[in-house]
Amino acid sequence: MQPEEARYVIIGAGFAGATTACHLALQGARQMVIVEQEAVAGFHSSGRNAGFIRQVLSEPSVADLAAESAEFIRNPPPGWPVPVSYDAIGCMILGRGEQWDALRKDAELARGRGLDVECWSPEKTRAAMPLIEDADVDGAVWCASDGVIDINALLSGYLKTAQSAGAVIRYDATVEEVQVRDGRVQGVATTRGFFDADVVVNAAGPWAGPVGIMAGAVPIAFHPRRRHLFVTPPLDWVKPDWPFVLNVSDEVYFQPSSGGLMLCAMDEDELPPCDPPTRPEALELLAERLAAAYPNFPDVPIGRSWAGLRTFTDDNRFVIGWDPRVEGFFWVAGLGGHGVTTSAAVGSLAARLLFGADADPNFSPARFG
Repeated sequence: MQPEEARYVIIGAGFAGATTACHLALQGARQMVIVEQEAVAGFHSSGRNAGFIRQVLSEPSVADLAAESAEFIRNPPPGWPVPVSYDAIGCMILGRGEQWDALRKDAELARGRGLDVECWSPEKTRAAMPLIEDADVDGAVWCASDGVIDINALLSGYLKTAQSAGAVIRYDATVEEVQVRDGRVQGVATTRGFFDADVVVNAAGPWAGPVGIMAGAVPIAFHPRRRHLFVTPPLDWVKPDWPFVLNVSDEVYFQPSSGGLMLCAMDEDELPPCDPPTRPEALELLAERLAAAYPNFPDVPIGRSWAGLRTFTDDNRFVIGWDPRVEGFFWVAGLGGHGVTTSAAVGSLAARLLFGADADPNFSPARFG
């Protein structure tokens, strides 16, 4: 195949790559190619999450992105190509002891950003949800504007916006080499040919580390961690307007989903980049944590389950910015469990930095140099 030329080659069509391409397009960029190793976008982490937008977070810089992104998702720009449903069911974050002290601080910071957030007493917390009436908690932080989105529609909207500006997506294109000459990127060799590029954006999710090594970029240790989600069949006693209930002390959450419940034990065993298989032990862990958190939680059947990878850095902060070693190499990686929640703001920040804005020290790859 003859080399294809592009101003930007973006590696990965998950949320990190799609939102970057989208916001580049919204700011006038053209000549973009997105290379994706799978046959569809969002096959890995981007398509295997709970689809919940949570805005009360401990890391202030990430919380700012979450609030900005939630506003974008609730009110997309005129002409947005794919309607995205947003169901604001609200979020209850439960805790006790030190975790509750930390949650109250998070709530105070959230109110400082303009969010309508409440701190509930143990009695109000237990009364608000019948499944947790026996929970041992010191209280809950309540954010009514949190909610559930259609992750496939959101991802599709990002990609279609990029395509409307001429971006091309090459599926089944596994990266084999990031070509660098005299300290500057030249392009990307894939199983579907070579793509000349002035800028290479590493948005490869769990594979961001290996892609960085190919380029000779600053060494960053990434940690892909597996997490399981379980969904019950429809249950006639589940109310669709129940909130998302996250217990940070007992490490378990649940939310209404398709007439039943989606449940998670918040497990995170580390794996190399892969299509992670499910573990039978994960269901046992879920049962143990539900019983510890809510002794009278009803036995529920599991209809289906899956596992995905959430990729973290050593300091649990995102990596967004120009590489300090290789000119033209740009990172959008390490989004951990906040890729969907912060996606719109991450893409907007990445596009601004790509167009020359000053580096954000909270996320700069230079902190690893």
